[in-house]
Amino acid sequence: MTPRNDNTRDERGVAMIYVAVFLLSSLWLTSLAIDMGKLMTTKTELQKAADSAALAGASAINPSTGALTQATARTRAVIAGGANTALQETAEPVVIDPNADVDFPVVAGNTRLVRVTVHREAATGNPMTTIFARSLGISSLNVHANATAEAAALTAVCDGLLPFAPTLLAGGVPFDKTCGSEYTLHADPAMANGGQFQLLSFPPCNEGPCAGMNGTGGATIRCLMENGYGCCINIGDLFVDTKPGNTVGPVRQGLDARWDEDTDLREGICYQQYIGDGHRVMPVPIVETFAGLNGRTNARITGFAGFFMKVRPTGGAKTMQVTGQFIDYVAPGEPGGGPPPPNALYTVRLVE
Repeated sequence: MTPRNDNTRDERGVAMIYVAVFLLSSLWLTSLAIDMGKLMTTKTELQKAADSAALAGASAINPSTGALTQATARTRAVIAGGANTALQETAEPVVIDPNADVDFPVVAGNTRLVRVTVHREAATGNPMTTIFARSLGISSLNVHANATAEAAALTAVCDGLLPFAPTLLAGGVPFDKTCGSEYTLHADPAMANGGQFQLLSFPPCNEGPCAGMNGTGGATIRCLMENGYGCCINIGDLFVDTKPGNTVGPVRQGLDARWDEDTDLREGICYQQYIGDGHRVMPVPIVETFAGLNGRTNARITGFAGFFMKVRPTGGAKTMQVTGQFIDYVAPGEPGGGPPPPNALYTVRLVE
């Protein structure tokens, strides 16, 4: 009698091996997905830290030259980046080496660039640790992120612009921005017309603290002096009218409020010595001409600058003056291309 071939038991053994291999593979893939998720989270966190550090560094505009003050840029980058966390074993503060991780590339003549690199790497003693990949002998992974930001000159200021309108100096000479410089925002230094200021009548605006207010009233001027205009004014604009009349009272009230809100009330200092919170800095448009002290006329916007109040506004109805220093400054707005003008406002933006 011929023996019966019965492989049922053998086939059951093979099937159990298949199931075991499938389960182990599934577990391995699930574990890999968890580590990949941690890797992606770490990358995202590091990129956020790099972006904030680069933007902070690019804000270090030298008020006298418009170039970046590199020592200040490094410090700001370290502080801003360190305010973020990224995963190692758990979430830990980001540490930026101000010398090794912050540099200043020059691209097409642009010297207002800051590049920041942040790490989670074994070489710096802070790699991202894995969870399940350790079973494969991979205990940590290196992760890094880069960001480059620039300070770009504004072609439009879209928040905080005051209605003062200093005119270009004769021959297009730029305003001096050094610590010892001093200018007075006044159209009538002889006070023959009641001490009229060079003021613009901005178009109606439905944004910002002064939204919906009349463009020429005393309450509007007071609000604009304290808070600034909430809409955009562009270089080249011609629609802006000069505002006639003596508005010393509203101007004084708004600037007094602005001064009192600052955290550095020392008088007589220049901006390079100032440690306040920015209320004494007034972003202002620069106009080509300011004709017609006693009537309205169009004023062409040629640029922008910061104006730092050196002293609280002084004098009475016919003698009040606003004395200060022109500076380059960072403000919100729309950047343009090309080299900045001699006096400028800047914004910061990511370019990589």
